[in-house]
Amino acid sequence: MANKKYKLSNLHKIKVHKNRWLIWAIAYVVMVTIAVVGYLKVSDINFETQFGQNAAGVSWRSYSDTRLGFSVRYPKNWGIESSSQSSVSFMPADSKQEGVLISEYPLSAEPAVRKSLKITSEKPITVDQVQGSIITNNLGQGVSETVVMLKKNNLLYTIAGPDNFVRGFLPNFHFITPVK
Repeated sequence: MANKKYKLSNLHKIKVHKNRWLIWAIAYVVMVTIAVVGYLKVSDINFETQFGQNAAGVSWRSYSDTRLGFSVRYPKNWGIESSSQSSVSFMPADSKQEGVLISEYPLSAEPAVRKSLKITSEKPITVDQVQGSIITNNLGQGVSETVVMLKKNNLLYTIAGPDNFVRGFLPNFHFITPVK
């Protein structure tokens, strides 16, 4: 059997496993799964680093505002400032950086809010099962901010600030029943 040589003209007669394509497909799916899981792990670490979290992930605080009708988790080393009856600012410990401003408006104020923005892009988004828009607002001099607009209970909620901070807040933002 060791002396068995294949001639070029007889290569088509070599026995190949009948499920070879299935085996290749499974191998491909496993490789893609490993790549996606690796990417998600790196993304989580990057998000935690941006928000100053430690590896254990215990540096979050919760904020609930029954008057405005929302709750959110935010990094422990950030401060909170309520400058008006209809908005709350979450500020990083480094005062040089802009924070995230969450505001509530009557739904009728949407045209005025939109008019105050210099919209460069707008895409649909879902936050806490509520459809809305994620907007890039041009602030001038090459600076932009992200503004998320959500409509719930005849109110307009805006979440505004630097893109990485706003996107970090979105998974932690939830509507609650407002008490007026």
